[in-house]
Parts: sequence; structure tokens; C-alpha cells
Amino acid sequence: MVKVVVLDVDGTLMDTNYLHTEAWARAFERAGHRVPRVRLHREVGKGAGLLIQEFVDDEETLEKIQGFHTEVYEELQEYGHPLPGAKELISSLKERGYGVWFVTSAKDEELEHHMQELEAEGSVDGVVNSSAVENPKPAPDIFEEALRRAGATADETVAVGDAVWDVEAAREAGIRTVAVLSGGAYDKGALEEAGAVAVYEDCAALLDSDFPE
Repeated sequence: MVKVVVLDVDGTLMDTNYLHTEAWARAFERAGHRVPRVRLHREVGKGAGLLIQEFVDDEETLEKIQGFHTEVYEELQEYGHPLPGAKELISSLKERGYGVWFVTSAKDEELEHHMQELEAEGSVDGVVNSSAVENPKPAPDIFEEALRRAGATADETVAVGDAVWDVEAAREAGIRTVAVLSGGAYDKGALEEAGAVAVYEDCAALLDSDFPE
């Protein structure tokens, strides 16, 4: 029986994946590296350090790019808004008695914006972001920490995410994952191959199903 639903944020609840892609592209270019946006888009959702290391292996440059991304994303963040059905899904889950947790690579200041846009205060039981764990997605640490804080077992939990990193991380934690296509980087086949038990268009489609049972 499902008791807890663990939700990714960027690309799942919030329409921010393309903003992060643009911020990363500009950050790399400022540091003298031009990376195609299509490649960056597919890496969004990983921990920032892991994303950068896909393209640059110099530690000093890595730190510069991370700082540049923070600066650029601050300028773009206001354009990030909830995806279809996101607010309604959160409130519906809470009304039906499920524990609702966010797991995300987003920084604290980004989370504040997300919580306001999603009108999630009072509906979310807790948030675990990458700063709370040793290893970010696609490692399972962030999902394992959510289970620990929620006091739930993996069998009592279902996760929702938009990227293969979400699916792989949750799978390694023993949590079955439902995927959505709203992040734009991965198709149904890729998400199923990563281990998703079902794939929906977005949170609105989840609401129209019998999710999370």
C-alpha cells in the first residue's frame, strides 16, 4: 500500500529544465567552453558537479562554471512556472492522505521560488535537496534520505520524475518510479529502459489516472 509520494521538482512540477539548460549553456560559454544545448538538456537533473564533469574536468574551471550558472539562473528564474496539473497533483495527494516529499537538485534559493509558485506550503511534508546528502542523483542517496525522514519503506513509496537520473536513483533505492515527459529531454522508451513502471505526459495526466495506486 502506497503511503508516501516522492516528487522531483525541475521538469516534473516546474517548467524550468529549459531555463537550466540555457543557464548552463551561458555559464560554459563564459568559461570558454561552448556546449550544445541539446547535450546539456539531457544532463539537467544530475548534481551540478557531475553535470559539469561530463564536459570539463578541470577543478578550477568547474567551480567557475558552477558560479556562473548560479548567476545566470537567478536572472532566468522568474520565468519558471508550474507545469500542467502540478499544483493540483500536490493538493490532491495531500487531501487523500498521502505523505508528499520533494527530492531535488535545486538549491535552497531556487526551492523557495518553487514552493511559492506551486503554493506548496502546508501540502508538502518535507524537502530533501542535494546539499543534504553526500552523493547527488543519479546516486540513490537523496531518495534514501527521503525514506528515512518520511519514516516509510521503499515498498510504501512511489516516486515521480522526468529524467533517467530520477528513475535510476529511485530504482537503486528500491522505489518504483512513474515518469513524466514534461521535462522534454527523454522519451517514453528511454524512461522505461531506465526502469520507469509507467510514463505519462505530465502531472495533469497523472491526475486523470488512478495514481499513485
